Amino acid sequence: MVFDLADRGIYGFATSERLRFADVDANGHINNGAFLQLLESSRVSYLRAIVRAGLPPFRLVVGRLEIDFRRQMFYPGTATACARLIEAHDRKCLVGHALFDDEENCTAVLKAVMVSLNEETGRSVPFAPAVRTALDRLAASLNGLPT
Repeated sequence: MVFDLADRGIYGFATSERLRFADVDANGHINNGAFLQLLESSRVSYLRAIVRAGLPPFRLVVGRLEIDFRRQMFYPGTATACARLIEAHDRKCLVGHALFDDEENCTAVLKAVMVSLNEETGRSVPFAPAVRTALDRLAASLNGLPT
């Protein structure tokens, strides 16, 4: 399935994030690094609350981040950070994200490749069958939530 990451309707999971004065850069807008932190907060919450729920423990690490900035954001304000699983593979999954400003404008989209990791060897490993099945279901759902 192909998802338009800028479409708020594909996300069943979101966090409300407060824009901080410390996030403002010399150009007077929210710094691009802060966008990554806001989206990371949503991803971590999504993985904990939705993806790992009811599954045996497994370790994921960031393998790659690809972000497209679409609009500026300004302090003060809040943002809505969304996350959902969009693909599952043997050793990795792809989490899609979007960040929306107070007026519901999409300000950034992000794809995060998350790699399954064996902590003892430090190498990628295939997902356990139960985990892979759950990941496939989340990726196939309309909103990234269990059906």
